[in-house]
Amino acid sequence: MSNVSIETVSAVIGKVYEAAYDQERWFDAINSMRDLFGGSRSCIVRMSPQTADVVATDHDPEFSSQQCFEALMRDPLAAAAAALPVGKVTRWPMMLDETAFRRRELWQDWFRPRDMYHGLVCNLLTANGAQWVLDIHRGSRQDMFGADEMGLFQKIVPHVLRAGQIGQQLERTAALASAFSHLPFGVFVVNGHQQIARMNEAAEEMLMRPDSPLRLRDGMIVAANAEDAQLLQRLVVDACTLPDGAMPGTGGTLLIPSHRQRSGLARLVLSVAPFVDARTYGLASERCAVIMVTEVARRNTESFELHVRELFDLTPAEARLATALASGRSLKEAADSSNITVKTGRTYLERIFSRTRTRQQSELVALLKSTEPLSGRR
Repeated sequence: MSNVSIETVSAVIGKVYEAAYDQERWFDAINSMRDLFGGSRSCIVRMSPQTADVVATDHDPEFSSQQCFEALMRDPLAAAAAALPVGKVTRWPMMLDETAFRRRELWQDWFRPRDMYHGLVCNLLTANGAQWVLDIHRGSRQDMFGADEMGLFQKIVPHVLRAGQIGQQLERTAALASAFSHLPFGVFVVNGHQQIARMNEAAEEMLMRPDSPLRLRDGMIVAANAEDAQLLQRLVVDACTLPDGAMPGTGGTLLIPSHRQRSGLARLVLSVAPFVDARTYGLASERCAVIMVTEVARRNTESFELHVRELFDLTPAEARLATALASGRSLKEAADSSNITVKTGRTYLERIFSRTRTRQQSELVALLKSTEPLSGRR
């Protein structure tokens, strides 16, 4: 290993961090580690009591099969690998009695035919009953890994661990963004100046509506009315304020437009709350707030009727009546609009009560309104 240059090692570490941001590149990363150490093959394997998954330098479906996994789990080598401290590099086989290991099924049927004679191993992660293990193997005609090679591998492993942590964080962030995008109400993440850092699709649709009392101005979310705009600004500043290292403000709730005579605009309820600290180089840079937007007193649409039908498993006729009641109509008016008699309407209403677990019309309407998605979204 004396002829390994800093540039070569840096290139390998670079591939490891590339894999942190693109999971498909772990194959390239373990290939580069195999080549750096002159190994015959390398892999990262996730082992649990039920199954195993592997990213390997060699395409070997048989070695990734259930039969091989079961043989591995029967062998003491699996328990020895699971017991390794995370981040600690060691040689394998990790057995005092190597001769006994080479007589067992795992060696005779699986490792020996693939010339996996000896190698280096490191436990990368232990979580939820599973272990992620990194292996580099050498064949019988190659030298065992020496102390200098173990030392170099030990210096590379912390980068592999950090890359795994980065990958986990990115996966969680992507999952959170995906969850936000499918919420049936608007979500804005803003800084203390109301500049939008992120918003979901429902929030984007709300801004594009001609009757929306919210506006996008120079990247900031603002209320169309000056008085409402001041109230919104006050709530966002409060949610983003950390006075003297104390707890952040609480934000609050705002109905806009606040003037009832502005009937041409949709009426929105905005809930503003502290969200997260944005960080740069590990240090807090600014506080963010989340604004959750729901709509009240809007016209019921066919999409809401289908929404109610699917949510409570109603028949089309029951969903039509429930939608009419949720719009504020009396039972007689709802029955007339559905072209049924009041008597039939009462029969439907009893079935709707049973499906929704409500007992009276006012309770039913409150329940239906609480499940109402943002306009145009189901």
